[in-house]
Amino acid sequence: MLCQKCNCEIPVGEEVKHRGQTLCEDCYVELLEPPRSCDVAAVYSAKAARKAAGQEGTDGLTELQKDIYNYVKTEGPVTHDQIMKQFNLSRLQLDKNFAILRHCELLRGFRENGQVLVTIWTQGGPGEMNMG
Repeated sequence: MLCQKCNCEIPVGEEVKHRGQTLCEDCYVELLEPPRSCDVAAVYSAKAARKAAGQEGTDGLTELQKDIYNYVKTEGPVTHDQIMKQFNLSRLQLDKNFAILRHCELLRGFRENGQVLVTIWTQGGPGEMNMG
């Protein structure tokens, strides 16, 4: 059986019915709880976990997250469309990775001239905002 959202194969018995669609578990969870980049509890948890693990900067991130961070650091501020194009990501993939980078206070979004831009995290910069 195939997921009607992502077209991935769903093992027998692991499909989830949601609003008339047959979904894999990942797509179902994403519908119920989409990534949120602006989440105070997640920021607190990420910072505490990274501190306890002795992690700083891009320590503990996936290679993709490190690459996104370095791209924004080098080329930024950039739009989410530029990031998606650079790394061939869907919006959902970007949202998931941006949320982690935001929770680690490495990247942030801000609005300038009606456009949402992503830049490296700095204290006291333009107002933070959600990527959405």
